[in-house]
Amino acid sequence: MEQLQVTDLQVEFGGLRAVDGLSFSVQEGEILCLLGPNGAGKSTTLDLICGKTQPTDGSIQLNGVEISQMLEFRRARLGIGRKFQVPSVYKNLTVDENLSVARSRRPGMWNALTRLSLTDAREAASILDRVNLGAKRHEMAGNLSHGETQWLEIAMLIAQDSKLILMDEPTAGMTIQETERTAEIFRSLSDNHTLIVVEHDMSFVRTVADRIIVMNRGAMLAEGTIEEIEANEDVKTAYLGH
Repeated sequence: MEQLQVTDLQVEFGGLRAVDGLSFSVQEGEILCLLGPNGAGKSTTLDLICGKTQPTDGSIQLNGVEISQMLEFRRARLGIGRKFQVPSVYKNLTVDENLSVARSRRPGMWNALTRLSLTDAREAASILDRVNLGAKRHEMAGNLSHGETQWLEIAMLIAQDSKLILMDEPTAGMTIQETERTAEIFRSLSDNHTLIVVEHDMSFVRTVADRIIVMNRGAMLAEGTIEEIEANEDVKTAYLGH
């Protein structure tokens, strides 16, 4: 089932077209990876989908609803979650408390940190187990490793009930073991979530991607499986440097 439809998406900054007529769709439960050289428009595409940046032209539909001019917080309420390159967690709170803040539907830190119901506590524990943090639920977030901090932010997006999760270079700075574990987490998430991932680690992409879009100068250069992309001569020239 098609979850996201992007049609002729464009955005200009000072006369420079950072995204230029981009069109693609994403199926529910799919992991789509965006590749391309620096400046290709990958992160800007994520900004346009989540509402951080407003498009100059084009359409973005989520489950058939036009969202291209919708404010960022309204898109979040519809189930779009964004993870940026630099993790954004509350370092002075425990892992558990970070999840409580993410889950809260009521404004205010005090409300967010009130005691969870038994059902909510079980759900929180299940989420933390899923991202390999079950044993660190009482640890201060500031004491986590870089990879664990990334996993906590993913857990917070799950807790917010984000069905479409946008991730920008999630494995940057991770150890090999953390990257492998992140790949396992991503594959488990695809049961109930759709992921669009900007990533440069090709071994990671080979492991997780259902489909790949290669961008260049704001437009789509190629689309296909990892095998199709690696065999594409235009990609070899523009991205792989051949």
